[in-house]
Amino acid sequence: MKFQGGVKEAAKMLAGLSRSAREKVLEIISKKDPLMAQTLHQSMYTFEDLQYLTPVMLIELLREIKIADMGLALRISSNQLKDFILKNSPRGMRQEMEEILTGPPQLASKVEDAQERVMAVVRAKIDKGQLIINKESSETLV
Repeated sequence: MKFQGGVKEAAKMLAGLSRSAREKVLEIISKKDPLMAQTLHQSMYTFEDLQYLTPVMLIELLREIKIADMGLALRISSNQLKDFILKNSPRGMRQEMEEILTGPPQLASKVEDAQERVMAVVRAKIDKGQLIINKESSETLV
């Protein structure tokens, strides 16, 4: 049986593993191909996956990132993600993000850089067990 799907599919499989199993697999891969391990680690979760956080986890994340980065990053996100984040954000943070969203056009590269800064924090928190992205369940985690 031939494996098909590439990095995205491999990253999905890794994301489905327990934290310890995922770390072990990435460690083995990094010994043979450090760049591949880094690519897989970065591909396990996307910016759109933030919609699978609980409101409490979202607020914890917002406390650790620049709100301007989140506002900028939301410019190229789905309406579903924008609605989730804005609806579950404290009023002051929401107002700041809305100002950036409705502000003047921004370079796509600046928006992508903002998304990557947010995701760097997300990946670090996931690795520490402080965030859980549960795409499979419709039940809310508490």
